[in-house]
Order: sequence, then C-alpha cells, then structure tokens
Amino acid sequence: MTKLSHQVVVNLGENKKLTESLGRGSGALLFWRERGKVQCYFRYWRGKKPILILLGTYKEKQRSHGVSLQECRDKAFELARTRREIEPRDLKEHLALESQKAKVAHDAEIRQREAESRHGTFDDLLQNYISQLKKDGKESVAKVEQTFNKDVYKAHPSLLRKKAREITPDDIVDILAPIHQRNARVQSNRCRASLHAAFQVGAAADYDPARRGEKRFHLAGNPVSLVKKDSTAEGADDRILAYDELRDFYLYIEGINKVGPILASLARLMIATGGQRPKRLIHARWSDYDFMRRTLTLVEKKGTGGIRKHVIPLTARAIRIIRYVQAHNGDLDGPFYTEKGRPVRLDSLKNVFDRWHEHRCEEARQAGITEPEKFTARDIRRTANYLLTDAGVRPEDSNLLQSHGHTGVVVKHYDRHHHLPTKRFAIRLYEKVLSRVIKNKMRIMQDLNVDWSYQYLNHAYSLADTLPATRHK
Repeated sequence: MTKLSHQVVVNLGENKKLTESLGRGSGALLFWRERGKVQCYFRYWRGKKPILILLGTYKEKQRSHGVSLQECRDKAFELARTRREIEPRDLKEHLALESQKAKVAHDAEIRQREAESRHGTFDDLLQNYISQLKKDGKESVAKVEQTFNKDVYKAHPSLLRKKAREITPDDIVDILAPIHQRNARVQSNRCRASLHAAFQVGAAADYDPARRGEKRFHLAGNPVSLVKKDSTAEGADDRILAYDELRDFYLYIEGINKVGPILASLARLMIATGGQRPKRLIHARWSDYDFMRRTLTLVEKKGTGGIRKHVIPLTARAIRIIRYVQAHNGDLDGPFYTEKGRPVRLDSLKNVFDRWHEHRCEEARQAGITEPEKFTARDIRRTANYLLTDAGVRPEDSNLLQSHGHTGVVVKHYDRHHHLPTKRFAIRLYEKVLSRVIKNKMRIMQDLNVDWSYQYLNHAYSLADTLPATRHK
C-alpha cells in the first residue's frame, strides 16, 4: 500500500486523480484537482458504483486554508470504521440521516433558547411593575423604585438574572432578611408588599392582549405569598386630636415659627373640607374650583381603581379660606402652586406640623408641664373622620366624602356628581360640629339638640343639587 506524499498531491494536474488505498475493503483516499483546487474524497464501492464523500479542500500551502494530508487520512479512516460498524447500511445514506438528525436537534435547541429568552427575568418582572405604576399614574412609583434599587438591585444583583418563574420564597426571604436585620421592619413589610404586587401584575400581564409579543413570565404562583409579613411592625394609627388641640391648631397656626399664610391655609382647608388628602388639595388648580356650585373637583390616584374624579362640596368656611389664598395666589395655576408652575412640596406641609409641635413643646417647657404628643396631617384626616361620626354621618357616607375605597365601574362612569347631595348633607353636619369645636362650645353631643339618625335618614337622600353647573373663579 503506497502512501502519497504532499508534493505528489500538490503537483496533481487539472482534472487528474490520485488514490491512496486505506487497506483491503476499507476504501481509499481520492485526490482530484477541479478548477485549480485539489479536493479530497473518501471513496468506497457500492456494488460496481464508486461512492465519493467529500472530506474538504486540500491544503496545498502552509498559509492556505484546507485540510492537510494527515487530516485527510484521519477522516478517511474514521469513515471506514463507521462504514464497517453500520453494515449492511450504506455509509452515505447513514451520514445524510445523521446530518438531518443533527439539524433537527440544532433547530430545536435554537427554538428552546429563543423561548427561554422570551421568558422574563426577575429584573423584567420588576420593571414591568414599575412601568404599570407609571402607566396608571400612581404616585407611589418613586418610592417603589427607590425600594427596588436599594433592597433588590444593589443588594441582590444575581437574583435579577434568574427567570421570574424560578424565584422561590427562599429568594424573597433572602431579600427581606437584611432589611429586617437592620431593624427597618416597616420597610421590610413595604418591600414585601411591592414584590407581591410585582408578581401579581406579572401574572396578569402574561394574558394581556396589549402585551402580545413581549416577554412572558409563566408564573405558577406568587412566591411572596408564602413569606410571612411582620404584623407587629406597623401598629394601627389611632391618634385623634382632642377638641382643644384641633381648635388651637386651626386658630393659631398662621405665623407660628414662620408658618406662612398659604401653608397655614392649606392645613385649615384640610380641616374645613372634612379631612381631604393634602396632596390632592395641593395639586388642585383654580379651574377645579366651581364657586357658583360650591364644589372642588379633586383627582384621586390612590387605590386600585385608577385615576378618578372626586367632587367635594365646599362650605362657607372652605370658600373663605380659598378666597383668602386667592388674594395672594390668584395669578398662579392653583391656590397652592409656586411661581414656577409647580405644586408646593408635601414636605412643606410636614414642616408646618413640625413647627407647630416645636411651638407647643416650647410652651410646655416654659409652663413646666409634659410635652404634648405630636400629630401629623394624617392625624388631621383621621380626626375629621371622627368628627363626621360625632356629627351623625353614616360610615359609608363618611367614606364617600373622604374618598375611602370608592372604586369600580359604576364610580368610573356614573359617580362624578351622583353622590354630591349626600356629600353636601354630610359636610353640613360636619361643619356644625366643627364650628362648635372651634368656638369652644362643644361639650356633649346632646348640646346639638338633633336626633341625628332621624334627620339623616329623612333628609340625606332628599337633598337636590339645584345650583347651576357653571364653573368660574
């Protein structure tokens, strides 16, 4: 069995062939110069017909591409061995079938990778939740982003690459445990709530036609549900202002520790309107006030019902406060807007309560008595709710006035003015009690000489909103 040399193969003429036997019954190497290049084949016989299997283009020069003489021999011997193993099947047909199987497997692997790439990661899930909050106009989005950035993105970057469906309750515990260990138990609960909501929104997003073609999460459940909430971290708020606390704050807040007339009026307006959310009052523009109908239209973004209108009636007291502010800020976008066209910061109202508390503490120290307990805007809202109860307003109508948990299709389409008579009656009862508190005439409820339940049931739903609907400043 004569072996060919490299030089012999290189010197092969055009359309000329050379063979090198691999041994009896094992086939042969065949070199064939075609169109200037030498092609290397493995040749075997099927009956009297020669079968050629291409091994590659021969590497004639050191720097050229192709297969060397030794590589040709190695490939040919491997094919000869395979041919013996699969007999009596034909080698070329066997190789074609194996190639087809490999292609099918490769295509399946590509499809699997593509499917996996469409499965959203934990990072995708969190970003989807943030996007939904922004789409819904939720004001909590900034705090949620801050929580995720601090307690998830920076603290646990490796979790972000996991598929959302692979996140386990143990992973959630790993996120919350460090927060709890730094004694930020309230923050731990809030982070847990945000993560729980993110998985809930992600599960619903998979079947949202508007998101067709985007990444899906294929969640089997919510892993946060199994993680225990620290029920002792947040006690129920129960601070209710005494009558004299509320009266003193209402009457004397302006000018105390540099509290200006605008912010003092905002605090008073909260009280006069039955404890409306301060942020809603701050964002109201002059166009939202209807002085002829004595109403204010607020935009509510809190809760699960999305953005909705909340129309509240204005008492004479509330209108006096607004007219007072109008004398100062009538040329601005709203009563509580800055000259730059932005609402005043909610922190500014917080400073009002801080300065009032400092003032009361200083008075207590000078009098040698115990310092009073601090209260906030939230306590004002809660106190107003209690005054509504004192005035005989039913809980469901108190909720209407304060926009508590008032959502749904009926509310969205039909409720903008439908409950206004009920709200008017409720605010009148409230104003009567508030007036007595401010005038220091509130002793016991019998002083009002009103059978509240009888009056309420007979008149609350018979009131008619007969004032014209024209709106102007």
